[in-house]
Amino acid sequence: MTAHRHDCWWRLRFRNPHQRRGTVLVAALVCMLVVMTLLGNMLQGTLRVRRQLRTQRDLRQTELLLEAGADRAAYRLFRETDYRGETWMIPAEQIVGRGDGQVTMEASRDSDGKPWQVRVVAEYPLGSELSVRRSHTFIVQPQSPQIQE
Repeated sequence: MTAHRHDCWWRLRFRNPHQRRGTVLVAALVCMLVVMTLLGNMLQGTLRVRRQLRTQRDLRQTELLLEAGADRAAYRLFRETDYRGETWMIPAEQIVGRGDGQVTMEASRDSDGKPWQVRVVAEYPLGSELSVRRSHTFIVQPQSPQIQE
């Protein structure tokens, strides 16, 4: 009877070599699934960081365009008595190359001698659904008359 028990244990342990290969295959597939999940998460993180960097770059570029538009409007108000504003188109080649930029400047005042109110709106990249738009309104004192001798 002891021999029968021993024989039964031997059959259970090594009865089907294909079953053992199936176990190894399942373990390999589980490891592959874990690795693919980790790689997918790393890729998503990389794409998210790239999008954030692009958004920050576009925001900074818009702020620079806004500042340049304000400087341009103030300069033209001091140089030209009939200046009331303009739309300034900046091609992509002159910026970063991702898209065109647009700066709109409007200057107005209540009456002569009163300060100018200048509103500047910058948009970059122009026409994109992800474009950034910023505006700024400021006051420019009228140019004091120069005394000629």
